[in-house]
Amino acid sequence: MTLKKNFRLLWSAETVSQFGFEVATVVIPLFAVKTLNATPAQVGFLVTCEFLGFLLLGLPAGAWIDRRRGERVLVFSSLGRTAVFGVVAALALAGNLTMPALYALMFAGSLCTVFLGISYQSVLPRIVDRQLLPGANSRVEFTLSLAEITGPAIAGFLLALATSSYVLGAAAVCFGIATVLLSRIRVTGAAAAPPARNTTLVRDVRDGIRYVLRVPMFRVMAIRSSTYNFCNIATTTMFLLLLASVLRLPSAYIGIIFSGAGAGATLGALSAVRLSRRFGVGPTVLGACVLAGIASIPLPFARSGGWLIVAGIGYGIASGCIVVSNILQLSVRQALCAPGMQARLSATMRFLVWGVIPLGASVAGLVANVIGVRQTLALAVAGELVSIVPLYFSPLRRVVEMPTEPESEPESEPAPEPPPGGAAADGARPEARQLSD
Repeated sequence: MTLKKNFRLLWSAETVSQFGFEVATVVIPLFAVKTLNATPAQVGFLVTCEFLGFLLLGLPAGAWIDRRRGERVLVFSSLGRTAVFGVVAALALAGNLTMPALYALMFAGSLCTVFLGISYQSVLPRIVDRQLLPGANSRVEFTLSLAEITGPAIAGFLLALATSSYVLGAAAVCFGIATVLLSRIRVTGAAAAPPARNTTLVRDVRDGIRYVLRVPMFRVMAIRSSTYNFCNIATTTMFLLLLASVLRLPSAYIGIIFSGAGAGATLGALSAVRLSRRFGVGPTVLGACVLAGIASIPLPFARSGGWLIVAGIGYGIASGCIVVSNILQLSVRQALCAPGMQARLSATMRFLVWGVIPLGASVAGLVANVIGVRQTLALAVAGELVSIVPLYFSPLRRVVEMPTEPESEPESEPAPEPPPGGAAADGARPEARQLSD
C-alpha cells in the first residue's frame, strides 16, 4: 500500500507541476515578445537559459544524487523552482521584470529542474517494479499530456482576462502544490538508503559516461536524441515566434494550437504500449520518429487559413509520436540499466540529450535574425528528419520485446557497491513533451 501511495503522490505532483510548466512555457515567451519587445535572438537566449543547467550541472548532479536520498532532493529542488517563478510573477506584477532579470531567473529555474528531473528518475524505479515500468511511464505520460492540453489553452484564455503577472503567479502556485505532494513521499527500508560509495565524485561521473558510451543501445539513443533535441528546440521556438511575431495571432489562439500538441501527446501515451506489443518495441520507436518528422513538414508553411490548420494538426501528430518514442526508449533504458547506476545513467543521458538544447535555441535565434524566422524553422524541421538516420542502423530497431536483464556496470577501482534492493532507472520526465528523452 505504501508503494502505491508513493506512486500516486509522485504521479500527482508531476501532473500539477507539468500544468504549471505548460502555462509558464506559453506565457514567458509571449511576455518577452509582446511586453519587452524581445527579438528572435533574445527569445532564443531566453530558451537557452531555461535549459542551461543541464549543460553545466547535468553530469555531477547525477553522481551527487546517487549518493543521497532522491526523495529529499525532489522536495528541495521543487521548492527552489517554486521560489524562482514566484519572484518572476512578483517582478512582472511590479513592472520591474526586464530581459536580464528574466535570463537570470530562468537560469536559476533550470538548475532546480536538473536536480528535480534526475532525482525523480532515481526515485520512480524504487517504488515501481521493473516489469511495470512501461505501464507506469504510460500512466504518467497520459496525465502529463492532459496537462499539456489544458495548460496552454487555459494560459491563452487567462491572458485574455488578466495580465501575464497573474498567470505566472498561477504557475508558481502549481509548483508549490507539487512541492507539498512530494514532501509526503516516504520511501522506507533498504530502498530509502543511498548506495555506499568508495569512489570520488569525479570517478562516478566518468563511470556514468563510460556506461552510456559502452552500451550500444544507450550510445545510439544519445546520438539520435541529442540531434533531434538540438533541432526540435529550434522548431518549437521558431514556431511560437512565427505565430506571435510574424502572423501576430492572439494569445488565446496560440494557446489552442499548442494545446493540440497536448492532445497528440495524450493519444501517444495511450497507444505506446499497445503499439509496441503489436509491432515490437524497436519498430514502433522507428516508425513514430519517422511519422513525427513527416508531420512537422507543414510548420514552416503556416499562414492564416488552411495552412495554419494543417500546421497545427501536424504539430499535434509530431508531439504524439515523440511521446510514443519517449515512453518506449525510456522503458528500454530502465530495463537495461544496472543497479547502482540509475542517477548517473539519467544524468549522463540528460547531459548529452538536453545539454544541446541551450545551444540549439541560441543558434536558432541568431540564424533567425539573419535569414528570418520561417526559413530557420524550415532548417530545423529538416534537421529533425536527418536525426532519424542513427535509429535505422541501431540495435534498438531489432528489439521486439522489453529487455529483462540489465547491462553490467563499467568496471571501476574500487567498484561502487550496488544499493540493496535497488532498481534501474531513467524514468520519463521531459519537461517539454515535444523534446526527446
